[in-house]
Amino acid sequence: MAMKKTAQDYIFVGLQLMLFAGYVFEWLPRVKIPAAVTVSGMALAVLGLAIAVFSVINLNRSLTVFPTPKKGAELIESGLYRWVRHPIYTGIIMAVFGYAAGTGSEHKLIIALCLLLLFYLKSTYEEKQLMKQYPTYADYSRRTGRFFPKLF
Repeated sequence: MAMKKTAQDYIFVGLQLMLFAGYVFEWLPRVKIPAAVTVSGMALAVLGLAIAVFSVINLNRSLTVFPTPKKGAELIESGLYRWVRHPIYTGIIMAVFGYAAGTGSEHKLIIALCLLLLFYLKSTYEEKQLMKQYPTYADYSRRTGRFFPKLF
């Protein structure tokens, strides 16, 4: 069954693109931070970027920027998706928070918080769509964490 994109699909993606654009342009002064925070933040950013890239590769032809699944897409439960339902969002969240911390940018930290909220709302909507498309999604979501692996 192919699912049609809704207005919500376009709103989520539009907001996401606006926040990414807003992340680029600074409008607050940077804060002086210790070297350890710079190094830790940049390490988190690089790790997040790697997670996002590997997750995109793992999705392969099922990849879409929209929360509604593509026609003919399959539910991926391997690779990083074995532990986390939305590892691309996880990687982006880690990258934007890490870079914000690493550069001492209050502006980027505010945008990162907005992206975290947006990804939570987008993933909630996305999961409703995935449950309609894949009968095994409910079980998969009980086993795996949304953005980070479940500990128990």
